[in-house]
Amino acid sequence: MSKDKPSETLSTTALFSLLEKSPSLETFLDEHESDLPAPNISDYLSYLLERYQLSKQAVIRAANLERSNGYQIFNGYRTPRRNALLRIALGMHLTLEETQYLLKLALRGELYPRTRRDAAIIYCIQHKFSLIDAEIMLEQLGEEILE
Repeated sequence: MSKDKPSETLSTTALFSLLEKSPSLETFLDEHESDLPAPNISDYLSYLLERYQLSKQAVIRAANLERSNGYQIFNGYRTPRRNALLRIALGMHLTLEETQYLLKLALRGELYPRTRRDAAIIYCIQHKFSLIDAEIMLEQLGEEILE
C-alpha cells in the first residue's frame, strides 16, 4: 500500500505484521503513513460524546468548566490542563481506561495509584463519583481539588 492510494483501515495486528516484515522503519512509515493517524484530544472527546450520547454543553456544565474554555477544549483550540481533563472525565463518567487515554493524548501524565491524590481520583472515577463528590473527597483527604 502506498500513501498515494486510498487504503482500507488496517487492524493493529496487521500493522504489527507489516512492521515486522518491513525492510526498514522508514519504508514502513512511508508505505503506511495513512494508516497511522495522529489522534487528538478533540477527536477523542467527540467520539466519547457520541458514544455516551452527551452534549458538549452538558459535559461542560457537569465538569464545571467556564463555557468558552470548555468549547475551546472540545473544538481543539486549547490544550487543557490535567485538572480540566480530569473534570471532564468525571463529568462524562468515563472509565479509568478512557480517562488514562485522554490524559495520555494530551501528554498530561496518566493517573498513578502510588500517588495519594491520584489514587483518590482513580477511586472516584472507578466508583462514578460526580465532580462535586470527588472534590469533597479530595478536600477531606487534604489533597488539592480539581480547580
